[in-house]
Amino acid sequence: MSVSDPLLKKLKGFIYELRTETRPVRDENTYIQPLCETIEEILRKGLKKSTSLFGLTKRDYWTWIESIPDSVNGNERINPIFSMAVTTVKASGKAQTSQGKGRMFIRIALQKKVLPVPVEHILKNTKLIGQWYDPVESIIGDDILSEILMSLLFEATEINFKLMLKNSSFLDETWYIPRYRPYEFVPCRDLGIHLQYVCGRALVVAVNDSGVAAEDSKVEPGDILDELYGDSLKGARKGKIPSLLKQNQGWPVYLSVIKCKYQDGRIYPPIADILRQMNKDLVSLHQIVEQAEKLESGGRVPPHALLPRDDYEEVPVPSPDEKAVYKVKYIGKTNVGSNGSMSQIEGAVEAIVKENPDVTVSLEWFLMNSK
Repeated sequence: MSVSDPLLKKLKGFIYELRTETRPVRDENTYIQPLCETIEEILRKGLKKSTSLFGLTKRDYWTWIESIPDSVNGNERINPIFSMAVTTVKASGKAQTSQGKGRMFIRIALQKKVLPVPVEHILKNTKLIGQWYDPVESIIGDDILSEILMSLLFEATEINFKLMLKNSSFLDETWYIPRYRPYEFVPCRDLGIHLQYVCGRALVVAVNDSGVAAEDSKVEPGDILDELYGDSLKGARKGKIPSLLKQNQGWPVYLSVIKCKYQDGRIYPPIADILRQMNKDLVSLHQIVEQAEKLESGGRVPPHALLPRDDYEEVPVPSPDEKAVYKVKYIGKTNVGSNGSMSQIEGAVEAIVKENPDVTVSLEWFLMNSK
């Protein structure tokens, strides 16, 4: 094999571009997807097929990667962060195929800076590398090319990745990463969201205008509910959402949402495929597809017309097992009855302010910022 390979040249180019970034590299970065795709191509190149009673079958790179923590001998130490990454992928219910799990691992490994670990391990294990890679067709099985690969992977650990690692529910199907938003809503019994379960996913078909989820159009028709209180909703039974809301009644609602559209109005392709399969009576969903198709046929929104990016880390939203620290001052409390809708907040704040005339509260500021 030549001492150079097109995939290594591509990988080097993407790493160079990302290393020149002055800001953290997030999912929206243009080079993230091709970087991950190239890494996957390298890990798949020259993979041997397994032999079974039914003939030759394909194997994927995730299978040998996940076996590493359990295959090391007593004298060998394995990077604990790498082991945690493997455990996280295996425990996740979002990626359910070898392809999806491998992709999830690549994203975690890039962010946690442990992507060189499994490659370094297999290069030291001649038996393992012989089982998995063709020495002529692969990059990992070639002495010179594997050294170049290792140097590039170590260089990638210098990049400041800030990926939304929970955003992994579509990795079984595609490398396209959707917009992903974690939200915290006020305690309530009902989010005001109407759902239809399609392909194992909780698809939003309508949102009540008076519901907490409708605030600032946080949740819209076409979106997919991905997590509730940290529990994955992919493949969940229909009663799981009401059950979780009931179990956590009185607490803030932590909800993670896969957005139907990108910021420029384009629809996320896998969701577009789902919406096209939906009942024709759901006019609102088909209107979304039609609008997106018109946008694509007419060209994208010009850069100067785009609104500033709504960065998901500007306002931290903790999960139920995390903590967010804010400086607050207790003023008082009032009874709003059993109605937990957003419409109660404004009146409750006003009532407390009237009961405590000696306390200075900028009610005008609150009203302006709670719309």
